[in-house]
Amino acid sequence: MSKLSNALRMIELLHARKKMKISELAAELEVKERMIRNYRDELALAGIFVESDKGRDGGYYISNTSFFPVRNMSHKELEALVFSATQLTEKASVYAKYAESALDKLKAVQKLERDKERHIYFVHKSKPNYETSDESSKYLQLQDALLTLRKVKITYTSHSGESERIIEPYGFVHYNEFFYCVAYCNTKKDTRIFKLARIRDIWVTGDSYAIPDNFDVRKEFPKFGLMKEYLDVKLYIAEPFATMVQESVWAENQVITKQEDGILFEATMNGKESVKKWILGMGAKVKVLEPASLRKEIIEEGRKLLEIYEM
Repeated sequence: MSKLSNALRMIELLHARKKMKISELAAELEVKERMIRNYRDELALAGIFVESDKGRDGGYYISNTSFFPVRNMSHKELEALVFSATQLTEKASVYAKYAESALDKLKAVQKLERDKERHIYFVHKSKPNYETSDESSKYLQLQDALLTLRKVKITYTSHSGESERIIEPYGFVHYNEFFYCVAYCNTKKDTRIFKLARIRDIWVTGDSYAIPDNFDVRKEFPKFGLMKEYLDVKLYIAEPFATMVQESVWAENQVITKQEDGILFEATMNGKESVKKWILGMGAKVKVLEPASLRKEIIEEGRKLLEIYEM
């Protein structure tokens, strides 16, 4: 196999098996141990960091924050493939060896998907366009610090005024049209949220840090009290938006029922203003059935629009 193929295979093995000794990697890839060290150095240059522990239980492993692009598959698809590959490895089949290799890759994909979700949280399953946003450079700098585990010095404006902070980025959340960085603040000695719009200056330092193994941004962010406006939404959506809505996950518990000329959309959603903006963006192709309070606000917004265009 080529050097690139072996390096990619090494990533898959480490993600799937969590930790492997250099001798095990060398045997699996059928190369000398010095080549494993070369692969490690090459991967580091590409921003994928293979860590190592010494001692009897030591070995190579990949940090939870070293993300690697994989093909998109649903959880159910992955579960089905893992189940199938496992069955083949347990049987005396001519495909057993290949099934074991495939199983390593599938487990690597599963772990990577879980790791990404622990650090990047889009509450409404939407993604802002940073190419046109003035927050672009801030996000990219903080993301780079997260991926390389480097502390960041920022100038931040809060309700009490402007101050300098040293933070350790743990993850990001997009909520109610704004992007937040969840980080440990060295000044306050606690985990805090920092609104990117309020960050003025950013310097990535040379000091390293570690993210707690049990950290999950999806569980931490709600603790800060911003997510309060839960709505049990029921909408009728006509084409062409009916098809478009079905192509995305807007809420974890969403239920979509096909109608003759559209869909019935039901879900518990968070952030009233974002939900309203989403609904209004579909114009006359959507009708709010529940809750009554949201239906009333959408009607009132429609009246205001009518007054503007009748002037």
